[in-house]
Amino acid sequence: MPKLRIIIIFPVIALILISFFAFVFLNEMNQKNPSTAKVVWLKNYGGSEDDRAFYALANDQGYLAIGSTKSINANTTTGWVLQLDPEGNALWNRTYLKGEETELRYAIDLADGYLFVGNEYLENNDVNGFVLRTDEQGNELWNTTIGSNNVDKLFSAIQAPDGFVLLGTTYPNENNYSVAWAAKIDANGEILWNNEYLNGTDSTIRQGILAPDGNYICAGYTKVDDYQFLTLKIAPSGELIWNQTYGQESSQKAYSITKAADGCIIAGDKVSVQSDSDAWLIKIDWNGTMLWEKAIGGNDADSAAAITPSEDGDYLVTGFTFSYGKGNRDVWLFKVSNEGNVLWSCTAGDVSYQEAYQVIDAGKNQYVIVGWTDPPEAPDLIGKAQYDFYIAKLSP
Repeated sequence: MPKLRIIIIFPVIALILISFFAFVFLNEMNQKNPSTAKVVWLKNYGGSEDDRAFYALANDQGYLAIGSTKSINANTTTGWVLQLDPEGNALWNRTYLKGEETELRYAIDLADGYLFVGNEYLENNDVNGFVLRTDEQGNELWNTTIGSNNVDKLFSAIQAPDGFVLLGTTYPNENNYSVAWAAKIDANGEILWNNEYLNGTDSTIRQGILAPDGNYICAGYTKVDDYQFLTLKIAPSGELIWNQTYGQESSQKAYSITKAADGCIIAGDKVSVQSDSDAWLIKIDWNGTMLWEKAIGGNDADSAAAITPSEDGDYLVTGFTFSYGKGNRDVWLFKVSNEGNVLWSCTAGDVSYQEAYQVIDAGKNQYVIVGWTDPPEAPDLIGKAQYDFYIAKLSP
């Protein structure tokens, strides 16, 4: 009987070991050799000039794509919002112009409409943050600007119980460095507080979340010797509770943050000795302590622009890749576990330039990607920074 137990147990152990090493091997292959995504549908929106989508969200009608266009008002950057149905067809679109030019970078879906966040561009290189409140059809209810006589730029916002926290960067004087910037407004756009953080550094806040304790965790980057990931914990009153930096040699910049069950996962890119750049993900706990870090990418420039939870509890990351795909810059989409392991990775695009700035889990292993692309069937415009909205539903 003892020999029989050994005979039975040995194959079981061997099977476990084989399964483990197969998982590790396939995980590494998924990271090193992304597949070509199946394109369920693909839509391009734009005109003869530069049109770029920076963000998207899902709503009852389908998807809302947010960005800017130069094609509608001749050679004037104008905030542009498209309402799409579930198949990517445009139901309506709205443009918004404040100052000389306007861009929209972010949106929050409210119970009875939307809050859009972007910037107005004025003469003499002055930039102010721009906030717009609309109804569900994109009709303007109110707008407000926030800034001084220098560059004050917003990238995103956090919905708070008593208003909205706006996040960005400001240049407080004529020096060439920026300062992390956050301001809070109430539901009617009135400013509650307006604060600068980390004076004397070159710092930016790109995105933030509302933490379980009611404070705000914000992510971006700051320059020490070179750029490093930056996180700040800010109280509802605007007071800075703590800040942390993360990084190694060379440069790291964080662009997106999402909430996890036991902390936050932050996505951006890092410059490494072996490659131009890799996507870099870190996980921190609620006190800012790093739990893990992962560099993901190939031999050329790769970057993660956005991270968001998937429906099954993992995390979706999107951006661009030069290492994989069909050539030049391609859309890159991959999925990671709560431990940072790559579960799958895929690319989409053609020989022209594409990059993604937001991903939405559409269910049934399908994902809506929003960003921009070189105009289709216009080879003379490849790499000329004259883009169209790129909106696609992909399946890896």
